[in-house]
Amino acid sequence: MRIKNRPTWLDYLDIMHGKLCESEQLNLADFDNFIKANSFAHSFFQHSIPFVYLLNYRTGLYVNMSENFAGYESGCFLNEGINHTLQIHQRDHLRLFNQEIFPDRLEFLKSIPTSTHKDYVFSYNTAVKNRKGEDEHYLQRNSFLSDGVGNLIYSMGILINITHYNDKNTVFQTIDKIDPEGLSSCETIYKKAYFINEEDRFFSKREKEVLLWMAEGLSSKMIAEKMFVSEHTIISHRRNMQDKTNTPNATALISFALKKSII
Repeated sequence: MRIKNRPTWLDYLDIMHGKLCESEQLNLADFDNFIKANSFAHSFFQHSIPFVYLLNYRTGLYVNMSENFAGYESGCFLNEGINHTLQIHQRDHLRLFNQEIFPDRLEFLKSIPTSTHKDYVFSYNTAVKNRKGEDEHYLQRNSFLSDGVGNLIYSMGILINITHYNDKNTVFQTIDKIDPEGLSSCETIYKKAYFINEEDRFFSKREKEVLLWMAEGLSSKMIAEKMFVSEHTIISHRRNMQDKTNTPNATALISFALKKSII
């Protein structure tokens, strides 16, 4: 909802259109030269570029790692390899990745030709303990390079800090199919939700109420009127239930609920 007298983004663009800075002119005709010469740009990109790594699965060592990941210098990873990652990986997230997420990845990779492994990007949100002992949450995206028989040899990926934007109890994994030629955008072909706390898998009392009305064939708008809430709230409940059950639509969600005797 827009608050009166506060300019929107489009309003601001209109205000600034053609406006000249009184103190100085910023001419950015050559972006590359601007980045190299401008201390502000250098500082911004230094703190905004995702952390990059290359992990050798055969040795458990990192071939390369960005500086200052979660407060640790790259040498910690390059010298200690995967052992350092295991030490700082948040315990519950490590358990989830080890027991559920990674096995799902292997199962998927076994279902496709080995030569196409590199054409898929795996993403999930995870947490590590930074140098201060605090949890930091990251979105990890990586691809695998495999040998001729499907063994994973290298994992190449990036990590993006999402601490302030993350639902800390739910982990999502997606798999995107990429175009090796870079001519088309990624296509998400897989999405699954995992839960740090087992109780988060179950529906709340409110969600069950929404589900009962859905089973009666009511639309989100009609359910909202019945429950005296906004349609957006009902849609949010439906999405949460689909995430918890990994179902693609309302029909599949209701079918799941009936099979599990939830309704």
